[in-house]
Amino acid sequence: MNIDFHDCLVPYNNHGVMFLYPDIWQLDEETDGEGVIITVSAPGPRFWTLRILLSSPAPPQAVESCVAAFQDEYEDAEVENVSTMLAEMPACARDVTFFCMELLNTAALRSVRTSDFTLLVWWQATSNELDELRPMLDEMTESVRATALMD
Repeated sequence: MNIDFHDCLVPYNNHGVMFLYPDIWQLDEETDGEGVIITVSAPGPRFWTLRILLSSPAPPQAVESCVAAFQDEYEDAEVENVSTMLAEMPACARDVTFFCMELLNTAALRSVRTSDFTLLVWWQATSNELDELRPMLDEMTESVRATALMD
């Protein structure tokens, strides 16, 4: 029996961004020299992360640096260009599939630049979970808004 994830979505609104996330997952927030990292996770190898990069790198630079890290770590990593939106703007986007611990994994990378910062969404899950999880991960990604743009 699957839970309708729409019933458990709650808003996050801080650091100039807002999005919806399932309240049954854990939200963690940390800052570093580059900005803010907000991670929403559940038990197991699945997570959704929003990175706020205050240095405002170009979205292709943010995404391609992640792709390069996957390709360095996993020699079988396959990369697909994707056409999608983030924060209601056309995004630089890639999907990466790779094997880790004999499981096929998918990572989605999405990035846009606003007048204040660059946003980078990265979610990851094993492929056997994607049928159930992808609608929720996509809904979280589609709900991202830069609140500074809304003022």
